[in-house]
Amino acid sequence: MSRLPHRGTLLLALLLLLATVSTTPVTARNAISTPVSQRIALMSAQKAAMEVLTGMTTGRTGFDRRKARNARRQLIRSTAAIPRRFRKQHLDPASHARPTIWPSWQDFKIRATRAEKAARALNTRSLTGLRRTLPTLMQSCLSCHQTYRETPNRFITH
Repeated sequence: MSRLPHRGTLLLALLLLLATVSTTPVTARNAISTPVSQRIALMSAQKAAMEVLTGMTTGRTGFDRRKARNARRQLIRSTAAIPRRFRKQHLDPASHARPTIWPSWQDFKIRATRAEKAARALNTRSLTGLRRTLPTLMQSCLSCHQTYRETPNRFITH
């Protein structure tokens, strides 16, 4: 009976280790080219802002109007910068951008504009407002990633 919790703990530790090793995030430091490192930094900033907001909407953290407003501002800035950061195609092993972005530039820009509009429409005045408006932004991010990201995240948070 005393061995069962020990086995369970070891199994859990092993699973966590495997999950960590297999999902090591790509960071801006992994990029060879400056433009790709800037793209990665941009998407990482968006992810961090989305984590703040999703934490509030799921109840993992308490609603904080000031933090929600700051995350919204970050998302507005970063979504507005998407076309500028992706304007030119750069080959880099750290990039997850599909080459179809550039022949489909108009569609890509439309999706970026939708994301920016959704970021501007975020209601950060209340938890109810945030819960009502955040899914639109999440869907715009997911739509673009499914179309233009080489290895889409299984659990998108931005």
